[in-house]
Amino acid sequence: MRPMRTILVAVLVLAVLLPVGGCGPTVGAMAYYLGPRRIQKAEYKLTKGRLVILIEDLGTGDENPVFERALYEKLVEVFEAKKVNTQVAPAAELMALRQANAEFRSWSLQRIGRELDGEQVLYVRVDELRIKDAPDHPLVNPFARLRVKVVGVHEPESRARLWPEKDEWRDVEVERPVQEAGTSTQIDTVAAKLGRDAAVLVAQFFHDVDLEEKTPREP
Repeated sequence: MRPMRTILVAVLVLAVLLPVGGCGPTVGAMAYYLGPRRIQKAEYKLTKGRLVILIEDLGTGDENPVFERALYEKLVEVFEAKKVNTQVAPAAELMALRQANAEFRSWSLQRIGRELDGEQVLYVRVDELRIKDAPDHPLVNPFARLRVKVVGVHEPESRARLWPEKDEWRDVEVERPVQEAGTSTQIDTVAAKLGRDAAVLVAQFFHDVDLEEKTPREP
């Protein structure tokens, strides 16, 4: 604390000694560094009850369970770190429900939520997922485009969508640097990192964000 206090005192003294005509930029800089942090409030507060996270790839041609698992696990991790007060249904329960019901894909989000005793469903739809441009391509070019919405489980069907309003979605796009493909294990590592990067962006809709902090990315 003492070094920081010394720096602030020095800045204030310098501001006093400068001519009036030169004070504008200095005062502006002081206001920036000494003012309150810029916080972006959460767009939507998730239920305090049980939340079902459903990640679904609607036939992008590059469905990747490694990406989806990393996305789910990182979402849970961020919610816990940012103290998002919700109770996420375990992924194993959703997987068991999917495997036990051949008609699962035809169910509504509300029914899936009810089957898992949820209050809301956080639905993440994978519209585009690219790890490699082609199976024999020597490079990986990781990119994902997602759409996100929240559905209430017990609301009337006509009012099931809780966020965003009407028929809108929230879009998320994420990419990582192009690199050599390497082994299948290395490709899985890239897919997992892409999933975790995507999760950080999805989670930001539901917790306060300090705009002065850089969005964390996987190394």
